[in-house]
Amino acid sequence: MELLLALLLILVGLALIVAEVYWIPGMNVAGIVGVVLVLFGLGYAFTASGWLTGLAVLAGTLVLGGVLFAMLWRSGSWKQFVLATSLKGSGTERLGENRARYLGREGIAVTPLRPVGIVEIDGERIEVATEGEYIAAGSRVKVVAMDRRRYFVRLASQPTLPNQT
Repeated sequence: MELLLALLLILVGLALIVAEVYWIPGMNVAGIVGVVLVLFGLGYAFTASGWLTGLAVLAGTLVLGGVLFAMLWRSGSWKQFVLATSLKGSGTERLGENRARYLGREGIAVTPLRPVGIVEIDGERIEVATEGEYIAAGSRVKVVAMDRRRYFVRLASQPTLPNQT
């Protein structure tokens, strides 16, 4: 009776794993419960029926698992787990690789910076932050620093005009 219960647990566990692969997408509860039932059934076979019977059940489970894997491979279901295509062509810039190009550049605040907003530099809009102060939309700003997430700006210094008296 113990051996029958162990085999039943293993078969139900394998059935849940197969259901997970074929009918239930993703790593859901069915697959996890299936693995737990297989492991519990194997452990129960060893403890309730002895080492020799446990080893026979383990060997049978490995053979049955191999057969199920071969069926999975031949049926084409394996393709849903493996990317069959490769990426071709040139890559784009990596994050941060070309970001320093804005340092020291000047632009116009498109939105009010309080302290975060949008600035347009050379026709590109980027998200920036001030160092805490409010800057009105339309103001000329200069990028003074950057971190991993954003640029920091200050009001651009206005050139001083010669004193016209």
